[in-house]
Amino acid sequence: MQLVYLTSKKYPSSTADHFFVRNMAEVFSKILSEDFTFIVRQTGPELKSINVKVLYAPSRVRTVYYFFSLPFFIFRRHNCSDCFFFSNDPYLLSVLIFWRKIFGFKYKICSDWHQIFQDWRDGYIANNSDFLISTSERLKDLIIKKTGLQKNKIFVAYGGVDLSKFNPNTDIPNLRKQLNLPLDCILVGYVGFYKTMGMSKGVDMMIESLRFIPDKKVKMVFVGGKPNEIEEYQSLAIKNGVEDRCIFLGVVSQELVPKYEQTMDMLVIPYPDKPHFRDWGFPMKVYEYMASKKPIIYSNLPIIGEVLEDCAISFEPDNPRDLADKIEKFNSEPKEGIDWAEKALEKVKNFTWQKRAEKITNFLTRN
Repeated sequence: MQLVYLTSKKYPSSTADHFFVRNMAEVFSKILSEDFTFIVRQTGPELKSINVKVLYAPSRVRTVYYFFSLPFFIFRRHNCSDCFFFSNDPYLLSVLIFWRKIFGFKYKICSDWHQIFQDWRDGYIANNSDFLISTSERLKDLIIKKTGLQKNKIFVAYGGVDLSKFNPNTDIPNLRKQLNLPLDCILVGYVGFYKTMGMSKGVDMMIESLRFIPDKKVKMVFVGGKPNEIEEYQSLAIKNGVEDRCIFLGVVSQELVPKYEQTMDMLVIPYPDKPHFRDWGFPMKVYEYMASKKPIIYSNLPIIGEVLEDCAISFEPDNPRDLADKIEKFNSEPKEGIDWAEKALEKVKNFTWQKRAEKITNFLTRN
């Protein structure tokens, strides 16, 4: 089996999707060795351990460039009938489908689904893929409903985490000093971008929930904001009279993310009940939060509950008072929080990047 991970990504980059793709490429490379190729538009030092093929093209013409260059790349490969192209890029998948129809190429196409597009791409890509990977059961059901595919053609492979990045014996007081965070407060954390595609990810609701928490030692730390977003939410905190209980931090390196997550007393996934978050926006932070061995409070959306329902507690989406109640519950009953955190840590051992890649390669080779 030869696997070609087809992307048009440029490295280095710090976006969540770049991070997801890079981690998958690293573990595919370990499993398949010389039978794996990672196609990017620009490489960087973080890809040095991977067999990389660069197809450079300016952003404004990248789809056109790939359209004409991919057939030459395919013609130069041997044993194309044993080759699987893997991608989550709808336009590159469409190019692969087109040229396979034109030239009768024998390669297989595996589309990695992270969302529904609500246009021609859904049916065209799904019905012309040999295999489909979904990041949740919820998304799998939506793909089936949208395209009429058989269930056995779609495999659910949840996201992953690198457990080696998390130290279970972390000295929390010392870590807080390093990160310049208060030592004598209960820190409720959110780590991730504040918004996606212009939509709030629930940071505003978290800020509002502080009004219902009388214990002034409870503070919230928000890690991952852009300057304009930080300014926006600082104004909201002032409006709610909780500015002295909110700490807003910008985007940090991937190396610092586990440190911030582990230094909190509890972590929140505050996603609103909107189609993007309800139907396919599965947060990668779920697995990081679980690995941090901290109690997790999540917005009660079924897609998140697929993983967290038996190892975290939920609150009613968009309800700041209910979130406040759950925060106070963990604050007043720390032993219960520890129990939930230990359950999450044990469960996340089944959600590593290595295991995700192994499950996908097994799915491809047994069908």
